[in-house]
Amino acid sequence: MSKERGFWYNVGSGFLLGLAMIVPGVSGGVLAMVLGLYEPIVAAIAKPLENWRRHLKLFIPLGLGAAACVLLLSRVLQFLFARYPLPTVYFFFGLVLAGLPSVFRLANAQGFGVSHGLSLLLGFALLLVVSGLPAAEGSRWAQLGLFGQAIKGGIVGASMVVPGLSVSMLLLALGIYEELLGAVAQLDLAILLPAALGFVPGLVLVSKAMNWLFERKYGQIYYAILGLMLGSLAAAFPGVPRWGLEWMLCLLLFACGVWIGSLFSRSN
Repeated sequence: MSKERGFWYNVGSGFLLGLAMIVPGVSGGVLAMVLGLYEPIVAAIAKPLENWRRHLKLFIPLGLGAAACVLLLSRVLQFLFARYPLPTVYFFFGLVLAGLPSVFRLANAQGFGVSHGLSLLLGFALLLVVSGLPAAEGSRWAQLGLFGQAIKGGIVGASMVVPGLSVSMLLLALGIYEELLGAVAQLDLAILLPAALGFVPGLVLVSKAMNWLFERKYGQIYYAILGLMLGSLAAAFPGVPRWGLEWMLCLLLFACGVWIGSLFSRSN
């Protein structure tokens, strides 16, 4: 019975992680932290041949959930962000905030020192700097040809692993979000295949780096991740509601996000 529950938990987690692929401002790394899956995912990508059967039991339901999310909710989320952007963002704020206490406990497991505080500030500042990047011109990417497409894939792979970084938000900042989203929707292999060639090395290299850091600077890395999560909330904060019904919707969806995040945190 526990194995079945674990499978469906991972399917549901994959569904939530799929949101990071289509919603600007939502970080897959942050959601993985909230769901208690960040370390297992990074370790599995960094060392895929160790316990590969166990890794498959993790990635197959995650992949199924993420694919279902992208296929079923991409248009729904586009509608919600177009019609009700503020309440929708408040839902994700609640989801992330609910996971902060568990991340803090992990960060503080080995005590707190000056290096931990500096890591927190560095993570916070880094996220704010990245979120403030000016959008790159499309003509610059066009000049790079297939190599440019591979670089785009590498950026997606790397940013998926770093908590606090939103893949979609970073792609927007670099001026390539609409192009890649359109390529996925239309299955444009001329863009997707070279992007995939860059995606895998970016994902694996950053996963190996994060796994190496976890093994040596566990507390400091978790405090840096906590800073990235706080920075992502600060960078993506959409403002306060403007009128009564919007206040009610924002508070209701914020509470739903906190409730769902708390359920996952308790399951961990």
